[in-house]
Amino acid sequence: MKITRSLFVIVGLVTLAFIVAAQDGSEDGAPAPTAPLKVALPAPAPARDTTPRRPLPPSPPALLAAPEEVPGEEGAHGPFTTTTDLLKARIFKAAPELARFDYFREHVLLDSHARKDYEALLADTRMYEQLRRTLASPTETEPSLESSIERLMRIDFLREALAWRQNPAREQLLATVEGLLLEDSFQPGLSLHTRRSMAATRMELYELFADQEPERARALVETAKGTSLEKLIQHIAARNQRRLVKEQELSLQAQARRAPTP
Repeated sequence: MKITRSLFVIVGLVTLAFIVAAQDGSEDGAPAPTAPLKVALPAPAPARDTTPRRPLPPSPPALLAAPEEVPGEEGAHGPFTTTTDLLKARIFKAAPELARFDYFREHVLLDSHARKDYEALLADTRMYEQLRRTLASPTETEPSLESSIERLMRIDFLREALAWRQNPAREQLLATVEGLLLEDSFQPGLSLHTRRSMAATRMELYELFADQEPERARALVETAKGTSLEKLIQHIAARNQRRLVKEQELSLQAQARRAPTP
């Protein structure tokens, strides 16, 4: 019995040794764990902005300005130069004071300094003398577009200078206008077109004069009696009176249309 028990013990010990040896072998032969493979993934694409975008407004065109050169002189002109710009450039070279007036007319909102400069120009009596020379008589046999534009600019100057009631030289300007209206510069040999242009200038002058000083305008009609310009002045005064009556009628009609109906 002891031998049998010993055999069982020996067999158990041997079996246990084999089991332990098998476990150790399995641990030594097992492959070593490898580091995890790192794969570089591409960065996610930014999300597309699906919000519709408003189209950008087109750039404003370049402003037209009077060129520094005029046809017949050296220098090329830009593609956006207008005929009026070219004519005004010629006028401004001969009459820089009109260039200043044109600048102030284009800039409506003037600061205090610019306003003082503008008022000094409107009160400049040298401008009145130039006004008299330009508007009194034709400077050429046939009026050109350039001369017509210059005359219109000088009449615009006259309108602004008369409308400024605080003008310190206003009385001298009124006397200049009266002299222009009563001066007979319709020389013999002038073409019909030139004579009509001069008559139209006096018509505009009388209209401005009558709007500012109606009493003096009526007195001027009396002064012209017995002169070579009597009929012309009477015709201009009658036409201006019809204009005033028509404007009053249109104003009353407009007021009646705006009035609420009962």
